[in-house]
Amino acid sequence: MKPIRIGLIGCGGIANGVHLPQLSEEDGVTITALCDINPEALKRTAEKYGVPSERQFSDYKALIACEDVDAVDICTPNYLHCPMAMEAVSARKPFSVEKPVGINVEEVEALYKAASAAGIPAMVCFSYRFMPAVRYARKYVEDGKLGKINSVYVQYLKDSAFIEGRRLDWRFVKEYARYGVSGDLGVHLLDLSTFLAGPVTRVCADLQTVVPWRKRLDSEELAPVETDDTCNFLAEYSGGAIGTFGITRCAIGHKNTISMEIYGDKGALRFNLNHNDRLWMLEDGAFAEHAVPEEYFAHSVQMREFIRMLRGEKDPFTPGLEEGLSCQRVLDAIMESAEKRVWANI
Repeated sequence: MKPIRIGLIGCGGIANGVHLPQLSEEDGVTITALCDINPEALKRTAEKYGVPSERQFSDYKALIACEDVDAVDICTPNYLHCPMAMEAVSARKPFSVEKPVGINVEEVEALYKAASAAGIPAMVCFSYRFMPAVRYARKYVEDGKLGKINSVYVQYLKDSAFIEGRRLDWRFVKEYARYGVSGDLGVHLLDLSTFLAGPVTRVCADLQTVVPWRKRLDSEELAPVETDDTCNFLAEYSGGAIGTFGITRCAIGHKNTISMEIYGDKGALRFNLNHNDRLWMLEDGAFAEHAVPEEYFAHSVQMREFIRMLRGEKDPFTPGLEEGLSCQRVLDAIMESAEKRVWANI
């Protein structure tokens, strides 16, 4: 098995909570280089994963150029995703990138074209597509058990807007994030719904900011929150179905609740990813709970699928830049719809 040396950019919460723990458990994988502009976060993470000082970088271009890096893992704020990924393409190095891929369709489309032309493998971290219940639901849909889909209901509920003392981090600043929960959380649901119900063709959206002011990271000064805390929208699918989406970080009592219901003219299914080993299917006029078969757990670890992709063993459902671009188009349509108070075409 050929060793794979990973260079990771951005030593924040998602890197330390998901990416690095998963990568460190994979056979034949070495976390060989790290990059962060925060020297304390960089040092702390490097010590935990045994990355030597000569491969601790504050400049992402230096990490990507490092001869000891075979592939790049991008875990930074939204506005940096495309510039960093473009640098990886220029260096002819495969990469994974957090979602959303960028801050507008134009830069994501340019990245997609460049990576495709260069033949550079890439994965977008739509984490919930790897859940066993979602993979099982996909098989249920593919087998035609729903018939023609007519309705999709999706919720993503969190209470993170009300974390005590939470300050104005990058997610609340339009320059760095552009999107609020629409891009941070909603993009997951867009990917899940298209994975199961097909492409979205138009949307009608409403965005709201519930907590309008927060203290800056480096002072007690209050500053305006520039991104949305709630995102509610209707979506029309290419097959004629209508989706109803509710996304919020203001749902007190919910740490991370993701649920979906899909109805067709022959059947229905639903799942709650707090119980990702269960799928509820319509049987004899009522929903019946089913344990997800063991085979659907085979591709349930996100960063393992990145490594499999690097080894030429890509699972057909692992999301790439094409899926990222598709979701980006919907995100921009949501922004347009909310601003103009109209239905926006994709």
